[in-house]
Amino acid sequence: MKIIILILLIFVVLIAGCQKSFEVKDKSTKSLSDMQVTACNAAHEAGTCDTRLPELGIVLKEDCCKVLGKCC
Repeated sequence: MKIIILILLIFVVLIAGCQKSFEVKDKSTKSLSDMQVTACNAAHEAGTCDTRLPELGIVLKEDCCKVLGKCC
């Protein structure tokens, strides 16, 4: 009887640990609004990722690079 309870406790701990892991992964994915995507595209095409993009303050250069692969 004690073995069954021990196995159940280990199983519950494993399930709880896996659930937390999936929640962290969901929060790490970031998306950009339409305005942020437009700003990234315009800055990338004009070559102003380092100058104009920070002045606007709409989106970070790092976010453009990470999400869209632009301004890297």
